[in-house]
Amino acid sequence: MKQKLIILFLLLPILVFSLNKRKWKKTSDGIYYKIFTDTENKIKPVYNDYVWMHLSKYASKKKEQFNTRVFDKEKGVEMQLKYSEKKGEITPFFLLMEIGDSAIVKIPKHLLDSNGSKKKYYTYKLNLIDFKPLAIYEYEKKEKYEQQIIIDSLAILDYLKNENLADFIQDELGIWYKRTETAEGKPVEENKPISIHYKGKLLNKEEFDNSYDRKQTLNFILNKKQVIEGLDKSLLHFFYGDKGIIIIPSRLAYGDKEVGKIPQNSVLIFEVEILPSKKEN
Repeated sequence: MKQKLIILFLLLPILVFSLNKRKWKKTSDGIYYKIFTDTENKIKPVYNDYVWMHLSKYASKKKEQFNTRVFDKEKGVEMQLKYSEKKGEITPFFLLMEIGDSAIVKIPKHLLDSNGSKKKYYTYKLNLIDFKPLAIYEYEKKEKYEQQIIIDSLAILDYLKNENLADFIQDELGIWYKRTETAEGKPVEENKPISIHYKGKLLNKEEFDNSYDRKQTLNFILNKKQVIEGLDKSLLHFFYGDKGIIIIPSRLAYGDKEVGKIPQNSVLIFEVEILPSKKEN
């Protein structure tokens, strides 16, 4: 019996610590939260750091409104921790967490909804998978960016060689293009409306988009950032009425983001038909 009491006495501080870590805490805005952790004295993220996390939001115990796991990101969804003075922000609670921690946060609905109740809550479940200080994140991103420039350049050269494509011109941005059918129209102008038909492909020839199939042209104003930068800039090498091929490095397309059928860091190929300008019709 005495031995059991000694063991209990030794374990008591650990038990008390464990219980305290799982008690509800309350902010001055009336937000309740619990942090679940198995470690202590590890570094926590600060504002402007990048985190990889999962988050789910519930209007009630069973009614899920949002869950980042729908994006199927095993390593978590990337997010920068930005400071905001708005009440009811979820970001500050990541500052209390360490890698591997989870948390439950209950935010009164009136902090988020103008007609919300003070007695009802939105419940958030958080998982902090990893984080990087801003300086390290930016350094690594720059390194990857510079490496990707080389990878894209070699991939484009291989594509041109393997497909026996000649007479392509490389511009100062690293875009490759060729006017396959030339027209007598005027040169394409910046800040002017333009209409194009196109087929979009990857280097493996897989098609990711086709305006002909939709029977709808893409209409936009050039140089207004209404399309990806590579398309915005490359069309300035053409004339209204031209047809051509454009090869765009990933950094001037979607970069390291996966978009629909387009994997991250993809070089894009556009077979374009530039419709004559309305002034010439």
